[in-house]
Amino acid sequence: MLTEQDFIKIEKQAIGIYQNLELQIIEEIATRIANFGYANTAVLNDIKIAQEMGFLYQDIIKLVAKYNNTSYEKVSQIFNEAGVQTLKFDDEIYIEAGLNPIPIKQSASMIQLLNATIKKTSGNLQNLVMTTANTSQTQFYNAMNMAYMEVSTGVKSYSQSILDAIDGMSSEGALIEYPSGRKYSLESAVRMNIVTSVNQTCGKLQELRADEVGCDLMEITAYSGARPEHAKWQGKIVSRSGKKGYLSLDDIGYGTATGFKGINCHHDWNPYYPGSPRTYTQKQLDDWKNEKVIYNAKEYSKYDATQLQRRMERQIRTDKKELAGLQGILTSNINDNKLIEDTRTQFAKRSLIYKTHQNELNHFIEQTSFVKDNTRLYVGKQDKNISTQVTNVTKIANKYNNSDIVESKVNGIKVTEIGEHIISRTYARNVSFEDVQDTLKNPIKYGKIRTNKTQQINGKNCTIIINTETGKLVTVYPKKTKKD
Repeated sequence: MLTEQDFIKIEKQAIGIYQNLELQIIEEIATRIANFGYANTAVLNDIKIAQEMGFLYQDIIKLVAKYNNTSYEKVSQIFNEAGVQTLKFDDEIYIEAGLNPIPIKQSASMIQLLNATIKKTSGNLQNLVMTTANTSQTQFYNAMNMAYMEVSTGVKSYSQSILDAIDGMSSEGALIEYPSGRKYSLESAVRMNIVTSVNQTCGKLQELRADEVGCDLMEITAYSGARPEHAKWQGKIVSRSGKKGYLSLDDIGYGTATGFKGINCHHDWNPYYPGSPRTYTQKQLDDWKNEKVIYNAKEYSKYDATQLQRRMERQIRTDKKELAGLQGILTSNINDNKLIEDTRTQFAKRSLIYKTHQNELNHFIEQTSFVKDNTRLYVGKQDKNISTQVTNVTKIANKYNNSDIVESKVNGIKVTEIGEHIISRTYARNVSFEDVQDTLKNPIKYGKIRTNKTQQINGKNCTIIINTETGKLVTVYPKKTKKD
């Protein structure tokens, strides 16, 4: 039998197989988009895109192949550990009943089933991950064509169009495409395939064992926060042969995508003999079924609350993917200073959004006493570099927010708000907060009030723009640097 904690461990192991691949693919595409340049004609643009798509495909194939070379061993480890764990628990029940089950490693039929499933699952997974080469080509093609249309028609500047293209691609992440044409993120597809395959394989091992010793009844596991459709039958006794007085395999949807041991199901079962103590009382099952959670003064079912947490975690992962895409530009060989500066600005803005989402999850954890699953937030080796840069942005934001700038006056104008843009530009343009503070406290001169109600405040080392009507600090740029 596998417990809920066992399934959590399996999920972590599954995510780890291709953990670094997704961000590497995102950065690869982002770098190519940034280095692509702008073609003046549609024909030339199409030729350049076609050439770059070919190079991109080859590089993604090589990248994926490196991960696939080690994936079989990792998949095998997950399956073998789960199979041994499953039968270890079940066999203890059989031994207590006076039976003598054959160890899994001595059972030819079980070893054959396990090896066949490992080979099939690993092969399917490797083939699916290879489809990222095709989906990456499509993402690149769509991004570059959209950028060409936007720039050529004057809808957006070149740098803004490139940033938006990378932002959209990064939000999607590396995509796996199934034969049906349906697409999933690499992470979710890998996790879903392995968790589901492991659970179903262990179920078959348990059935082989039950047939071997002549056991018909099975008790289904239960846990707090189960999906409503499964909460109806969790903790109950099932008769594999369909005996009256018990649930049948059809009652629990065994063998269906949405039923017991279906897609992403975390329920398992173990042998049960009539008269044996039940693992769960009816009161316990009812309490779990009706368990409520309060978050921001609103009541949620335990299941709905866990789904809310999953959405928050997915959002944070998406934030990190977007930041990784921007990092792809900054680590590329481009020499477009405008694009580099705008990318750093966008990185800072995204960092502030990411921190907001982090704080939201932390508040959720505090209020619900749920456990934060850091494996659902981690995106691979690049995570550390992204976090370092985000920390630098956050330090700047904290200096602004913890200062006495708001409510202070400059040229008779009360500062009422520190705009997100000035924080982002401070980071992007390598302006020190101390220079900003000095300019506001010791301005050298003021510019004329513009038609858009903004005014320059010139200091020793930087110039600040303030909205004279609202008192909002709009942006900043170093001295002798072109302003925006």
